[in-house]
Amino acid sequence: MSETLPFCKIKLQYLLEMVTDHDLDDNALRVALYLTLAHADHETGESHPSFETIGAAIGKHAKSIKRALNKVEAAGYMTIERGTNKGKSSRYRPAETALKRATIRRREGDKIVPLSRAKGGHSCPQSRTGLSSKGGQDRPPNRKQELRKEHGLGSAPDLPDEGQSGVPHDRHQLTFVPRGICFVRDWDDRLSREGMPPLERLLPSVRHGQHLGFWLPARTPAPLGSATWEVQKNALERLVRSAHDRRENAALDTVSGTAFVPISVCTARVQNG
Repeated sequence: MSETLPFCKIKLQYLLEMVTDHDLDDNALRVALYLTLAHADHETGESHPSFETIGAAIGKHAKSIKRALNKVEAAGYMTIERGTNKGKSSRYRPAETALKRATIRRREGDKIVPLSRAKGGHSCPQSRTGLSSKGGQDRPPNRKQELRKEHGLGSAPDLPDEGQSGVPHDRHQLTFVPRGICFVRDWDDRLSREGMPPLERLLPSVRHGQHLGFWLPARTPAPLGSATWEVQKNALERLVRSAHDRRENAALDTVSGTAFVPISVCTARVQNG
C-alpha cells in the first residue's frame, strides 16, 4: 500500500500538490509546471534542461530560473543534482515525499466509484415488433448491419458519425483523450521512443462532446517493456489500420482541418528506422 506509483500515473496529483500550495510563489510554480509537463521522464519524472532552456520557454532570465528552482527544492517538491559549468546540466527529480503524497491522492481518488444502477430506477421493457408470434426474430432485420457483415465490418462499434469510426471492437475499452493535454504528450513521447510519428500523424482528430481528441487504448501508455504496453501497442496498430481503411481516399481530415497521413504503426517504425 505504501509503494509509490510510477510518475506517469500520479503526474496530475503531483501537480495538484504544487498548485494548491499557497507558500509556493508563482515564478517557482511556473518553472516546476514547465519541467513536469515538458521534460519529465515518463517513468521517473526526472528532467535535466539547462537554465537557459527553461528561461527561453517561459520568458525568464536564467538567474530567475535558478532562484525559482531553489524555492521548489526548499518546498520539498524536487531534489536537484546540480551540474557544473563544464557542460554537465543539473538534474531535477520529484522528491520521494511529494511522490508519496501524490500516490495517496491517486489511490483515494480510485476508491470513488459511481452508484450502481443494477437495481432501482425505471424499468424499461424490451422493445418488440410483434411481427411474428413464433420464437426467433423479435425485430425487423437491420439492413445496415447486414451490409457491414457482408463487407467484413461487422465488428465495428456504432460510434457517432462525427467520431472516429472504424475503431476495432475488442475486449480492451477505448478511452477518449482530448488534444492539448499532458496525456497526449505522454503518448507522443512514447511513440517517439518507439520510432513512430505523433498521434496527429497516425490518427484523425475526432469530436467527443465539446473536445477534439483521440480514442486510445488507455489514458496514458503503460510502462515501456511491460506486457500491458505490448497489448496497448497492438490495439493502437489496429486503430491506425482501421483509420487507414476508412480514410485512404481522403487527404484532409474534415473534423480537425489538419492534414491526415494514413500510415500504419509498423510502417512508421521502418520509415523512421
